[in-house]
Amino acid sequence: MRLWQFGRLHGNKVKINEELGQALGLVNGSQVFSAMFRYDYNGSTSYELVLSTFGPENYRQLCQLTIQMIDKPGACAQASNFLADRNVDILNSVSLSNISGVSMTWKMLADLSYYGEPSELKAEFDLLKKARSSAVDLVDTIDIEVSHIADRYNKGAAAGSKTVRTKPIKRKHRTATIITHDEFEVPQEFLDEIKGLRDGQPLMFVGDMESYVLSITLLEPDAKLVRLSLIIPDKPGAIARVADTLGKHNINMVSLQSEVLVFYESMTLDIIADVSKSTVEEGKLRSSLEEVLALQKGRYFVDEIEHIVL
Repeated sequence: MRLWQFGRLHGNKVKINEELGQALGLVNGSQVFSAMFRYDYNGSTSYELVLSTFGPENYRQLCQLTIQMIDKPGACAQASNFLADRNVDILNSVSLSNISGVSMTWKMLADLSYYGEPSELKAEFDLLKKARSSAVDLVDTIDIEVSHIADRYNKGAAAGSKTVRTKPIKRKHRTATIITHDEFEVPQEFLDEIKGLRDGQPLMFVGDMESYVLSITLLEPDAKLVRLSLIIPDKPGAIARVADTLGKHNINMVSLQSEVLVFYESMTLDIIADVSKSTVEEGKLRSSLEEVLALQKGRYFVDEIEHIVL
């Protein structure tokens, strides 16, 4: 799951809204570590600021655990006791009842620093299940994967790219920052690195729930963002038609999210786009999108084109 937000740089501070902050633990009083990356591609340069509540020294034994349980009283207690008895520290987590009274899933980021190897923890659980231990009879499975937060925090978003050059921006001191008044204070060393930075610079925030990090990137100073909400056919090529239409009008997509409404019939498509370099009028854009969607069978309409005030 990804959470999106847009805002501006105010002096040396950025405001983190409640939805992002609560999901990632970036709330008032929390200790936040930051890293910055410079990305160069084809003569252009961009920057990314990455925030995490976990410092570099914490990454060695962080793992993603997915626990499947019976949806009955005591299931979470069994799972948490199994981990607590082995000195496994539960960090960020969320549980969800998949089928009421039948099954639920608990996903978490956990620290195995005081236990050992993930494979050993999995083996211990499997032995208890094989012995039909009452200590875990309400816990079905535990899947463990080594977390990749360290890669995201230390290597950046384009580490595997052969065309984008990534340069981590070094700091003399990797000290934590405390969030106050819902704001994060950007280290001066980072601000000094960015050429042509303006007060009020538009920003894009992406909360990555898989890595539990917040990515902050700079948008062009003259960016003009709109949100397009569409209902499109749930057919192969529908999203491509929309993307092609926006590209022909020189509109740059910043984010995209789709969800199926009726399988093989309709789906929602929410797009955030920068229209600063486009000359197309809103009415013409709407009609262009409707024309290409009409080429496919299924339910479709352009629900809303909304300008985003930063």
